[in-house]
Amino acid sequence: MTGGRGGGFGTGRRGGRRDRRRPRPDGPFGFVAPDRVGGRPHLMVDGAPRQGTVATLSHWPGTPTPAALVADLSAESAALALRHRGALPRGVGTVTVDHADEDGAVAVALLCTGGLAAAHGELLVEAARVGDFGVVRDRRAALVAFALGALLDPRRTPVDEVRSGAATGLAATGMLVAAAVGRMAVLADDPDAARGLWAAEAAAYDASVGALGRGELRIAEEPERDLAVVEAPSGRWPPGVAWGGRPVHPAAVHSATTCMRVAAAVPGDCQAWFRYETWVRLARPPGRLRVDLHQVAADLDRREAGGHGPGVAASPRWRFDGAGALVPALRRSGPGPSQLGADEFLQVLREGLDRLDRGAPAWDPYR
Repeated sequence: MTGGRGGGFGTGRRGGRRDRRRPRPDGPFGFVAPDRVGGRPHLMVDGAPRQGTVATLSHWPGTPTPAALVADLSAESAALALRHRGALPRGVGTVTVDHADEDGAVAVALLCTGGLAAAHGELLVEAARVGDFGVVRDRRAALVAFALGALLDPRRTPVDEVRSGAATGLAATGMLVAAAVGRMAVLADDPDAARGLWAAEAAAYDASVGALGRGELRIAEEPERDLAVVEAPSGRWPPGVAWGGRPVHPAAVHSATTCMRVAAAVPGDCQAWFRYETWVRLARPPGRLRVDLHQVAADLDRREAGGHGPGVAASPRWRFDGAGALVPALRRSGPGPSQLGADEFLQVLREGLDRLDRGAPAWDPYR
């Protein structure tokens, strides 16, 4: 099912001796791909219930995860479920997931691979935290997350059927998750063996962390707005720090601040986003919930057009993804660089947040 590109995995030997703690594929649950689960009774991991779901292990809003198993990450809920089997319905041995990401893949692997939680559970939960929230507490976990991110990305995966487009939709999801679960133990045991998968992202992350350490990037927190502002004193982003549509690797920023709103601003290149933690249901809600920044985008358009009064620019060039998007961003969408300076962008953003925070949130995962 998989090809040889994108970095290999080791044999699981250390110093020529096989690691006897190697997890076994005979875990307490069995994974069934989402396109094949049908209506049979199953646990839904990291997603919303569908036909046949008898329980969820998910931090998604509104999902009926048992109270004793609620956690910030779906992988944490899976780890709790292994320790508290009585919290789950009896007689259900099938697990599925309806999308391919690090948190869901780790959760499935913990449930379906015997001994994996005991051998590598803490590391893998931290990898899920990096994947979902961009919070790095352990560099090895970050490398595992970066490798899983490449493995699970249809554009970068070594799974030939998915990368070629022969498999799509839920069929592709099943293949990607199965590939990740099958490699999870070896990856956790020796992340260096997967350098070909994680090297590109690790380089951007390390460049961002280094730039912060040297003062080439700086983060200023505004707690009253739950906002972290990332700026470059030179007026341009340092080379090599961009990743995933952000001008700076998000994990470097999210690991350095607890603010749930982030703005990154240099002249002509500004954007802001809500972190993923504000979309899911955390065990403890963050300080501020999401607001709708569409009006802020319209205000930025007026500034671009040279006016400060009523009306909207003839060709809108700023857009907001919507409060219900997984990681919604406010950013430039039109051709060419913005004519707004960083200070003007931040002024409009701050004014908008102050106004909108006086009203009801636009997205409330706890309602």
